[in-house]
Amino acid sequence: MIKINLVAERKPTKAKGPGLLSGLTLGTNINNYLVAGLLVAGLAVVGVTYWRLSSRLSALRAEVAENQAEYDRLKPIIAEVERFKVNNEELKRKIKVIEDLKANQHGPVRLMDEVSSALPDLLWLERVDLKGDIIAVDGKALNPPAVANFLENLKRVPSFQEPKVTSITAATAGAANLYNFQLSFVFANLDRTQFEPAGAPAGGAAAPATAPAPAAPAAGN
Repeated sequence: MIKINLVAERKPTKAKGPGLLSGLTLGTNINNYLVAGLLVAGLAVVGVTYWRLSSRLSALRAEVAENQAEYDRLKPIIAEVERFKVNNEELKRKIKVIEDLKANQHGPVRLMDEVSSALPDLLWLERVDLKGDIIAVDGKALNPPAVANFLENLKRVPSFQEPKVTSITAATAGAANLYNFQLSFVFANLDRTQFEPAGAPAGGAAAPATAPAPAAPAAGN
C-alpha cells in the first residue's frame, strides 16, 4: 500500500506566501512616507509664506500708523501754509491795486509838479483844468511880462506842447493893478520816462527857476 504525504508537498507553497505580502506592505509604506513628506513640505512652505506675509503686513501697518501720526503732526502746519498762501495772494492783489493807482496818478502828479516849477514870480494860479490832453490854466499876474515868462517856461517842458495865451485882461483889486490871464497847452505824456526824476524834465524844469529874474524890473513899468 502506497501512502502519499500531501501535507509535505504543500509546504513550499505556504513558505512563499509571507514574502509576497511583505513586499506589498513595504511598497505601500514607502508611498505613505512620500505622501506624508510632501504634505509636510507643503505645510512648511505655506507656513513660511504665511509668516512672511504676516511680517510684511505688520510692517505696512506700522508704516501707515507712523505716516498717520506724521500727518496729524503736520496738519496744523499745512493749514497754516494754506492760510499763508491765501493771505499772500490777497496781499499781491492789494499791492497791484496800489501800483495801478500810483501809475494812474503818476501823470497828473508830475503834471502839477511841472506846472508849479514853471511858475515865475509875480504870478499865481487859480484854476488848472484837465480835459483829455488839453490843460487850461486861469490865474492872476501883477504884469503882462510875468505871463510871458510863464509861457516861455512852459515851452521848455518836453511834455507841454503848443502853449498859448488865450486871454489877458486888466483887473483892479484895491490899490494894486492885476491882470487876469488864461492859457492852454497840450499835455503829451507819450513817454513815461520823461516824468522820472532823472529824465529830461528834471534838467528842463531847473531853467524856469532862473527865468523869472527879468520880470522883476518890469514890475515898475
